[in-house]
Amino acid sequence: MATYIVSALHALQSPLGVVLDRIVGPGWTETPAKMLNHLVHNRHQFVLAGTGLQLAARRQGADTWLLVIVDRDGREVAAESLPHWQLEQQQKPARAAQSWWQRLVGPDLA
Repeated sequence: MATYIVSALHALQSPLGVVLDRIVGPGWTETPAKMLNHLVHNRHQFVLAGTGLQLAARRQGADTWLLVIVDRDGREVAAESLPHWQLEQQQKPARAAQSWWQRLVGPDLA
């Protein structure tokens, strides 16, 4: 099992709340779903840079797995309390100014 260093946890602030978007290490980026898959199947170990903390998969119920951060004793640590946590505001896609008739007919006909 290989060990990888996690340097940042990027989260997005959306209308639905804060959501973990991606996990970043030196030279790699992973989605939470893929990271969870690696952890559930014990493929790799991921440790947070400069700490004794690591990412882990914790079972909740029969079919649900959660991505958590744990210390050496297996106790959960809140991701938001770590310097690795980086919160970004969700960007709305840029939209060019349109006249009322362009919005009606759509971009293909305007």
